[in-house]
Amino acid sequence: MKIKLKIFLLFFFITFLLLGGFAVYVSYFTRDSLRTKFFHRLEENARIVGKHTLENDEYLSQLYYEVRRDYLRQLSEGNDYILRIEKNATDIKDKPNLALPEDFYARTLAKGTAEYMNKDTAYLAVFFVDSLHSKDLMVISSGRDDYGLAEQDFLDRALISGGIIAILVVALVAFVFSNSIIRPISLLDKEIKKISIASLSLRLRKRNEAKDEISSLIDSFNDMIGRLEIAVKSQRSFLGNASHSFRTPLTIIKGEAQLALKDCSPNDEAYQPLTKILEEVDRMILIVNNLLTLAKTGMNEKKRIQEVIRIDELLFRVINSERSVEPDKHIELDFDDIPEDSASLEVFGNPNLLYIALSNIVSNAFKYGNDRMVSIKLMVREGHVVVQISDQGIGIPSGEQKFIYDSFYRASNVGSTYGNGLGLLLAKNIIDVHQGEMYITSEEGFGTTVTVKLPTHGQTF
Repeated sequence: MKIKLKIFLLFFFITFLLLGGFAVYVSYFTRDSLRTKFFHRLEENARIVGKHTLENDEYLSQLYYEVRRDYLRQLSEGNDYILRIEKNATDIKDKPNLALPEDFYARTLAKGTAEYMNKDTAYLAVFFVDSLHSKDLMVISSGRDDYGLAEQDFLDRALISGGIIAILVVALVAFVFSNSIIRPISLLDKEIKKISIASLSLRLRKRNEAKDEISSLIDSFNDMIGRLEIAVKSQRSFLGNASHSFRTPLTIIKGEAQLALKDCSPNDEAYQPLTKILEEVDRMILIVNNLLTLAKTGMNEKKRIQEVIRIDELLFRVINSERSVEPDKHIELDFDDIPEDSASLEVFGNPNLLYIALSNIVSNAFKYGNDRMVSIKLMVREGHVVVQISDQGIGIPSGEQKFIYDSFYRASNVGSTYGNGLGLLLAKNIIDVHQGEMYITSEEGFGTTVTVKLPTHGQTF
């Protein structure tokens, strides 16, 4: 999820919660206030009815009807129920057929009043001690607060409609807010993508003179690019000098040793030392070549990606090269899982570098494969060309597999097998340069499988 979307959603979600919480708060307390007022009106009505019943006075009768007109005009489905109760009774025998809970009457007798809400109909009871008659009195007034319900409904609709409008406004504000925050970073991202190894002289431009975090980030990034440019120039200079300075003396030493070896017979005392010198010189030349190739990978992006390559043809070149050295090598090719369209096997890259990478992997499979069959499987999966190279050799100890990409590292079980610990590192760097992936699975004593995934020519690279 992009940061811009995260900011938008976070801003929108927080505002939505605040608006929703405020709307619920207003609606709840308004409803509670209207209900309390309505119960208060019911109570006054019940008391008037009760006093009228107790005293049965003409003045009170007139007052009773006047007050009822004022109160009951706002009540719908309103009724009054008058109950006579035995003195000191704790329960009522003849109860009216009302939707009231069992403890409603007990609460009225104990506290003097009780209220209950059944859906939209309110019930309120008042208990009167009647000193003029043999039984006490209980009045139950019921009603529906149409005015309050209409007012609550209007308020709820106003809150909902206003909330929807507010949410739309908030969504717009959140979008503008997130866009204004991310826009400087997006502009920086576009400029950063223009900078590569081949264009380290470029620098990020400041959009304004504000001394903010973005300005500080631009300064830090430009300083880093400056240091990187100096380092790359130094490395290029080193590579140019090393190519001549290292290879020339090694070539001279090898040539002199070969000349001296021609004049020696196997029985001469100098024969073994000269043979050892030639072996070590060849070893040094291989190490120097690998180090220089490793250092050059990715140095010049203009030369890094050059042409469309058929991976199956490249694999045949690697296999033929290995067989030219040792014709008896056992290789099993599995091309059964490749599609009929040969274009799906094409990748965009540097053929020489990819040849070195695959050659190093195949060479390792033969070198540590205990002279057993090496299997090479080619397939296409989800826009990637996949090459699996498996051997049945010594494998890599599980505790040492995390070190396989360390320079000059060699597993503890390789014994005297020749190697310099740079092959897999060089192969992985080349695959990384081509934006591919390389996985290694291994079990000691059972072999190793190296999987290489490269994006096909049709994929975004």
